[in-house]
Amino acid sequence: MTVKPHPAFSDRVALITGAGSGIGRATALLFADLGARLVIVDRNPDSLKETTELLRAKGADVIGDTADVSDWAAMQALAERVHARVGTLDILVNNAGVATSGDFLSTPVEDWNWVFGINVMGVVHGCKLFGAPMAQAGKGHIVNIASAAGYYAAPEMSAYSASKHAVMGLTRNAALEYF
Repeated sequence: MTVKPHPAFSDRVALITGAGSGIGRATALLFADLGARLVIVDRNPDSLKETTELLRAKGADVIGDTADVSDWAAMQALAERVHARVGTLDILVNNAGVATSGDFLSTPVEDWNWVFGINVMGVVHGCKLFGAPMAQAGKGHIVNIASAAGYYAAPEMSAYSASKHAVMGLTRNAALEYF
């Protein structure tokens, strides 16, 4: 599929978390095709480098930065770097996510903490650090990636399903309060 640049994106800056692979990479590639300037973030430097190279090969204006979305201090440092380089974002895509399988009783608490740290707190960190300046500027769009597991229980994926339910609730609440 060929996507042509769109004037609505030509002067926009989009930040995408979890852009090293999967949905995040595909989202970054689409935004590049539409003509947006990009900041892509992933905790894996190798996959981040690969996505950055793919985007540059398309002629995209891209900054790649490594950060763990579950780490508040790391995200604060990322936000300082990003705001210093590109100012207030136009688009934030909180995409970084992980999953673990297992029923509720057999899923270790450490797995719950890992999944919620990335899937929920990563969204909280992104919305607070990047969404607050967007709201203050009266501009911008935030996309928080969930899944069908945010609507329905997912057998053998209790931690993942609960985290995606939380993302759905957080998104609805933030939209009511700020956007």
